[in-house]
Parts: sequence; structure tokens; C-alpha cells
Amino acid sequence: MNIILLAPPAAGKGTQAELLVEKYHLNHISTGDLFREVASRGDEFGNKIKEILSSGSLVSDDIVLDIFRKYLETCENKNLLLDGFPRTWNQAELFNQLLQEKADKIDFVFLLNVSKETLKTRITGRRLCKECGSSYNVNIDSFKPKKDSICDKCGHELYQRADDNEESFEVRYQEYLTKTSPLIDYYREKNVLYEIDSEKTKEEVFADITSIIEKR
Repeated sequence: MNIILLAPPAAGKGTQAELLVEKYHLNHISTGDLFREVASRGDEFGNKIKEILSSGSLVSDDIVLDIFRKYLETCENKNLLLDGFPRTWNQAELFNQLLQEKADKIDFVFLLNVSKETLKTRITGRRLCKECGSSYNVNIDSFKPKKDSICDKCGHELYQRADDNEESFEVRYQEYLTKTSPLIDYYREKNVLYEIDSEKTKEEVFADITSIIEKR
């Protein structure tokens, strides 16, 4: 079973990915993690990826697919949960061709829908623990820490990520709209796109996703 999660920043994609991996024993693939793993190898190809990442340039579609192809040849768990890939229509088409070569396909593409205002509230209020990584939100009563700027779990200081501000959010949100719209149409035409209301609680969102999976 292969799943793609499409979602704007702060829509809850990471949370749902963790829950899906636990329930269905999926191989969670993040392009960022793959790039960093390849770049750390120290071989010629790894050094090339490291140079691209260091320069801030985008990794070309051909190189991205080459990395995915090599990864799929070596990984044992072929049940994929894709996070951050594909990012463009061309990547989606190339990846579809790659899967067809292996007599495989994408089974579900879940689009997590959240209003722009809700996303902004989640991002600008997000606080993270420096020690254990726990997440809080000072803009949402049910997610506020019991004590200001202190983690409930370990008592260490909370911090706000440098890009968790309105200006950065606007850039990331517009980038998401620009890049993701073609993907939505692409997977809708293939009848594998399912829209999920991600304004609900994480438990309700997960229940909606799993009910779709179980019906197939």
C-alpha cells in the first residue's frame, strides 16, 4: 500500500504520518531525510547532492527520481508513505512511471484541508521544547503549556522557530498553493485523491483517513 500526504504547513501532516506508520507499518519517506542521507555518504554522487543543498538550489527532478529509484531497490519495506514528494506535476508523472515499471501504484492521496486563518494561528502560536521536542500552541487554549514558556513534560524551556511568523508563513503558504494545485488535479484524475477536513482533532482526522483505507 502506497500513500501520499498533501498538506499546507501546520495542517497536521506529521502527526497523521506517525499514526499511519504505527497502524499500517508503512515506510515513511521524507525527501529531506533522503537527501541528507545521500549527502553524508562522501562519495561522488553524495558530494554533488551536498553541494546542491549547500547552495540552496533545487534538486532537479531527474536527480530526485534517481535517488528514489536507488532507495526503492534497497529498502525492504515497500509499503510507502510519501512526505514532501512529489512536489511538482513532472515529479508525479515520473514517479508514476517508476512505479509502473515495478508493477506498483499509488493507492491513496490524502489532501488535508485547513483554512488559511487556522494555519496561521497554528504556526504563529507554535512553541517547541528544546529538550524533548514536545509541541504546544499559545494561541489555542487546549494546547497551551500549564506554565508560560515551560514544557509540561520535562520542565525545559520552550522556543519559537525562526520561521514560525506571519511573513514566513505567507511565503510558505503561497509556495504550497503554487506547487500543490497541479498535483491535486493530477491525482484527482487518477481517482486516488481524498480530501480530509483537518480542522478536526487529530483523532477524528485519523479516523476519517483510516475509514477510507479500510473501505478499499
